[in-house]
Amino acid sequence: MINLEKLIKEGEGERLEFKSSLAQIKDILKTICAFANTYGGIVVVGIKGSGEIVGLNVTDETLLSLRRSIETSIDPQPFVRLRVQSYNDKLILIIEVAEGVNKPYFYRGKCYVRVGSSNKLLSRDEIITLLLEKVSFDSLPFSGDVSIDDYYLKRLIDKARVRRLMNIYFTNVRDVLNRLKLLIDGRVRIAAVLLFSNEASEVFPQAVIKMGVFEDNKIIDEGLARGSLFKQVEEAVAFTLKNLRKGFKIEGIERRDLWEYPEDVLREAIVNAVVHRDYRSTSPTYLKIYPDRIEVLNPGGLPKPLTVDDLRREHPSIPRNPYIARIFYYYGYMEEWGIGTLMMIRRCREEGLPEPEFTDLGHSFKVTLYLKSHTFKILRDEELKLYTILKARGEASVKELALLTGRSERTIHRRLNKLIKLGLAEKISRGRYRAT
Repeated sequence: MINLEKLIKEGEGERLEFKSSLAQIKDILKTICAFANTYGGIVVVGIKGSGEIVGLNVTDETLLSLRRSIETSIDPQPFVRLRVQSYNDKLILIIEVAEGVNKPYFYRGKCYVRVGSSNKLLSRDEIITLLLEKVSFDSLPFSGDVSIDDYYLKRLIDKARVRRLMNIYFTNVRDVLNRLKLLIDGRVRIAAVLLFSNEASEVFPQAVIKMGVFEDNKIIDEGLARGSLFKQVEEAVAFTLKNLRKGFKIEGIERRDLWEYPEDVLREAIVNAVVHRDYRSTSPTYLKIYPDRIEVLNPGGLPKPLTVDDLRREHPSIPRNPYIARIFYYYGYMEEWGIGTLMMIRRCREEGLPEPEFTDLGHSFKVTLYLKSHTFKILRDEELKLYTILKARGEASVKELALLTGRSERTIHRRLNKLIKLGLAEKISRGRYRAT
């Protein structure tokens, strides 16, 4: 039973549309097509877009006619469920559309997707993109002649046996690739070339990391990480650490080296860029080091339906390149639980740094890591004053800070949350905070 009252309150959107009657059959079929091409959704017939309930007369013949219209107008056939429900003594027709597993779907030769609360007609190039999303680039067979180096393949086997408890041993290159499902019809997949061939960047010129150090709008150091993806990650991490300042911390009798940014956070940002980038794009991956921040930019936005907000909470792992992601998981460079971004946030907080900034640019995705010095540039006067008071007092309660600043406790809470996000403060107990 669908909760119609809840749907009416929710209003039309990406997965919900109201129609007053079946006289709008063409628009209904377009929406069914759009839902199938996007994330699925519900069409409710008998309710106006405003939420007014008008109801309709529904018979078995009505449902049969609608079913025929769907079958003859939309190709391939989407999975649609029809149900009739009574609401406020009026009959309502509910059309549930599942996200299609055989995209793209066409209504009378035209392809629609759902964007917000409307249906968008796709262009030829957009249809091609939708079609290509069905098959990951890294899963395709490679038709050229390329050599597979066994150096990282052997290292992978050793790490997978220890870290993932896999019962796998090195015999020969083709046998191992076959066991790793990196062969298809006797040919290596593109993933195998990118992962294990020294010629990867020659075959796929876009598969490189372009690295630079910038100061006063000038490049003072640069590099290019080429070859297999594992080699690229190692070179990119080494290049970054070479251009960072290092201190140390004494813990007991042990000395621990401290970089300006946590090394595991740096590696996670670089690994994510390599694993999740769009290899169909001709653009390289970029690593840019500035005096107060590091930016890692890779082609390809977040895989749908993930959003930037999802990265700050538990979320599913949706790899753009599943074969590459699986091998990096075996290698121990990443997890399959969608927790990498949460680790980055936690580690930056532990080191007193601002949280990483994740930016989905649509055609690309950027991770920005900031030094604490950057945060003081973006603080407002009132926020800087609050931080100064907190720093001087060592620790304070929300009530104390409200009295000292003449602001409401609600305002203090809001500003403290910003300071925490920027790595300038932390909560030490209920209602009490201290500067970091």
